[in-house]
Amino acid sequence: MPSKRQLAAEAIHVEQDLIGDTVGAQDQVLAAHGGFNHVHFLPNGDITVTPLTLSAARRAELDDHLMLFYTGITRTASTIAQTYARDVESKERQLRALGALVDQGIDALSGTGSIGAFGELLHEAWQVKRALSDSVSNQEIEDIYEAARAAGAIGGKVLGAGGGGFMVFFVPPSEQARVRQSLRRLIHVPFRFESSGSQIVFFDPEEEYVAEEEDRWERDIDGFREADTAAGSDRIDNNPGTRECRL
Repeated sequence: MPSKRQLAAEAIHVEQDLIGDTVGAQDQVLAAHGGFNHVHFLPNGDITVTPLTLSAARRAELDDHLMLFYTGITRTASTIAQTYARDVESKERQLRALGALVDQGIDALSGTGSIGAFGELLHEAWQVKRALSDSVSNQEIEDIYEAARAAGAIGGKVLGAGGGGFMVFFVPPSEQARVRQSLRRLIHVPFRFESSGSQIVFFDPEEEYVAEEEDRWERDIDGFREADTAAGSDRIDNNPGTRECRL
């Protein structure tokens, strides 16, 4: 029964160390913990996860403003990530800008102002992220993004490393029908946030019968056979001195 922290650490170890993929650690941490969290990746390798306490009304409001679409573009996330991980020092300005947007996003969600500010931050963050590498976006993704914005989306982004996969948009409920129509060639994936994270959904501690099985294999067991239906066979011979029980 691993803790959420242990589960995240093991998932990171498998992907980064055993498989050797160039991937981050945020997906593993967030999938293990679930809910809304402020995650700090410290220089010494430690990861801290601080839950954000949003009211049920605020969370429902955020749920109601988000739309998820599958672009149909497949790509390998590690391949995209390699394009900017190899020269990460040259991306310091963009990475610092993305880090600053995290704090602004927390303020927008936990405050009492218009939640539309979060959508504007998403748009700003996407402009920064797409500048990390030419592989983060492409003309098809740009066309999808602009079509969604033209139909009423305030902001959005490609999920994961970029290059394809899923895109999420921040759309006022009044404009969502227009956005869905504008992106009708894509798969719309309705979703809601959850708070539990990864869980054990089935656990059955089975009884060990190894000793009984070994004992059985060491003995001569009578083979299966049809019951004797001859006259007088409707008696049970259960003599303790014999190894047979006849019907």
